[in-house]
Amino acid sequence: MTGVPIRIAIVDDHQVFTDAMSERLRLEPGLEVVGTAQDAAGAVALLECTDVDVVTVDLALGTEDGLDLARDLLVRRPEVRVVLVTGIDADERCLEALRSGVRGWVPKAGPSSVLVEAIRGVAQGETHVPAALLTQVLSSLTSWGEGGVRDETVIRKLSSRELDVLRCLVDGRSRKEIGVILNVSPNTIRTHVQSILHKLEVHSALTAVAIARRAGVRGQAGNP
Repeated sequence: MTGVPIRIAIVDDHQVFTDAMSERLRLEPGLEVVGTAQDAAGAVALLECTDVDVVTVDLALGTEDGLDLARDLLVRRPEVRVVLVTGIDADERCLEALRSGVRGWVPKAGPSSVLVEAIRGVAQGETHVPAALLTQVLSSLTSWGEGGVRDETVIRKLSSRELDVLRCLVDGRSRKEIGVILNVSPNTIRTHVQSILHKLEVHSALTAVAIARRAGVRGQAGNP
């Protein structure tokens, strides 16, 4: 809703990073840091008593695995969007995270503006993956899954307008670009994307694109 800040929780065992990122995010309009935690137990306790929209989780959380924590948080609070902050660029772990429902994968060594962009994007229902990993992750998603008749069957659940949106996603179009192409508002496109994800029973637009590719759905550029 317009005017309501995105509420963020930061989970990281490095206090210096947590403090620096908290200060950085507090400078951003429309973002509000509502709490921090240094371990899994603290993160669970924080989300049990705090309204949170997006939680950033360090993948290497001391002796704990940040992805395991992300899975736990998503079971407890499925509406929360999780962004993993990581020092590694392993596409296998990124793929595993996306399959688990994580919405963002951000290099810890990158500029803070990337994390800000990821937070804003996932809060709007988008998925954030570094460009360097995107091609491999999408290729892996396309080759993974049930495929065949199952993919074709779930695609038939979509309305004609949702299929138009999905074709644009297959082309790599942003939500803003899709809105221009289809002459509707970005908010309408966001609603269509959420409906597509629900009908295809997936967590991210990347996985929806993978299903579309396996089912033989072509992008708008490939249509007569």
